[in-house]
Amino acid sequence: MKSQNLALITGLAAVLASCSFSTGTAPERAGEVLIEGALGEQVGLVFVDADCAAPADREVGTPFSCTAMTEAGETVTFEGVVDPDDSIFVAASNVIVANEMSVVETEAAGVLGENIGVVIDPSDVDCPDESTVLVDDRLRCEISDAASGDRYEMFLTAVGFELREGFTQRSYEVGDQLN
Repeated sequence: MKSQNLALITGLAAVLASCSFSTGTAPERAGEVLIEGALGEQVGLVFVDADCAAPADREVGTPFSCTAMTEAGETVTFEGVVDPDDSIFVAASNVIVANEMSVVETEAAGVLGENIGVVIDPSDVDCPDESTVLVDDRLRCEISDAASGDRYEMFLTAVGFELREGFTQRSYEVGDQLN
């Protein structure tokens, strides 16, 4: 099977959380609190040591970035923006959230099936059940050949993260046979 690039599917691991901060609270500090609290709860990961760069100013639309570590020692990156009414919006930019794994499985089955000229049932694609940090922009899943029962590694490569949009470029490829 050969990798195939796709157009954007809106919402894939994009809109995760937003947070309000009161006048006088720096957006970067509000981002750190959001990441280590509500955002971690939403994503299903525990984030520690959050660190956000100060935005250039507090004007609406001003971007800023953050990083944090998971308890497992993985580095998670975040994109943020100053929103109206003294609020910010922050989203993890290298995580596929658990509730989006079924979207990945369905999309992979369609793309790879079209690429090789067979119908692949999304149930033949098995991605992690939990939110997963991308490693080198990749998510590892497995795909089964329904005819033979053989299982293979399958990788999603997701790049071009756009805040509130998701990953603008995704490709799927099949790797080594597992059995």
